[in-house]
Amino acid sequence: MDLLNRSFYRETVQDSGTADGKAIRQQGGQGVYAHVRVTVRALKRGQGTVFAWNAGSNIPSQFATAVMEGIGQITDAGVLAGLEMTDIHISVDDGSYHDVDSNADAFREAAATAVTEAIRQAHPLILEAISLVTVTLPEKFAHSVEAILNSHGQLVRATPSEASHKVLAAHVPTIDVNKLIVEVLQISKGAAGISSASAGFRPRPEPPDTVEQWVVRS
Repeated sequence: MDLLNRSFYRETVQDSGTADGKAIRQQGGQGVYAHVRVTVRALKRGQGTVFAWNAGSNIPSQFATAVMEGIGQITDAGVLAGLEMTDIHISVDDGSYHDVDSNADAFREAAATAVTEAIRQAHPLILEAISLVTVTLPEKFAHSVEAILNSHGQLVRATPSEASHKVLAAHVPTIDVNKLIVEVLQISKGAAGISSASAGFRPRPEPPDTVEQWVVRS
């Protein structure tokens, strides 16, 4: 999936999840230890990403940046198809450390592990950007253009206008807008006035069975 297409999609979660991430091992003669507990939950569409720190002193302040970086690595790339996450609340709730064996890299790893598992528990899904496309055109072209709008998305209203014109409006995937404009202009012989405005994101309908299929199809 190219970068242009990627901008039309996001990942989010449907529910909530809590998970612990730990980095515990021997690395040469030095031990490694970090523990982070993260909770994620879904937010309403359009609220973006909200972050909260509720771990108190259970995670020393010098490791807070590493924890946030570990979480950011996952929210920037998602867990399904490498897409930025949105409409998600992330809280660092707890953790633990070792006076000698804890370090920033360990906490970065533990945080990434915790948030990944919490997101998976919260049932992630893919969102697609949608736009509200409004078309004003002569009545004689209305039926054909309605069919095009319905084939791309969902017609939300059709109202009469002045001088035997009609106004049609539909929510369509943003990735389809340019193609839709060309089709409408062709059918109306250039007589249509068209505008489009961002209308946020919605769950992608009928997702494929695997991430690989989704990426190829997009």
